[in-house]
Amino acid sequence: MSSTELTLLEANQLRYFRHAGISRLTRIEDRSWCKASPARAFPVSDPHHYIAFLDGDGKDIGLLVDPSGLDSESKSLLDEELELRYFVPRVTRIVSVKEEFGSVYWTAETTRGRMELVVRNLKDNVFDLPDGRTMVTDVDGNRVEFPPADELDAESRGILLRGT
Repeated sequence: MSSTELTLLEANQLRYFRHAGISRLTRIEDRSWCKASPARAFPVSDPHHYIAFLDGDGKDIGLLVDPSGLDSESKSLLDEELELRYFVPRVTRIVSVKEEFGSVYWTAETTRGRMELVVRNLKDNVFDLPDGRTMVTDVDGNRVEFPPADELDAESRGILLRGT
């Protein structure tokens, strides 16, 4: 196989499991990788499909188009590993927002507790998603997901509209 070929992986031919604390991948009747890590090819626009597996050296093993066909143990571990890799809290309530000297300061309740965010240059650090969600990256590189405004409570919507 050349370095430009893409190997498509079939869910029913894979076993993804943890042994001695290390995530491993086996392609049935072919080969095994002693260390394998998943990565989403499209983490924002299609997070539930197109999962790449990388070996211990970070080299491509192959691409799994649809992980829903994995056995339950493999699917459970895959979901766990992807959650750890793509940890992005979701805003549930906006406490305050203010703009000062070109930076926006947010205080928000999230699915992982209260967060303080400082965002400079909104144009480069706010990414609108097709379904109305918004991904924001703060000055420390932390990402947080805002739901569509109509999913926030009335007080949060008011703060959002007054603050930006």
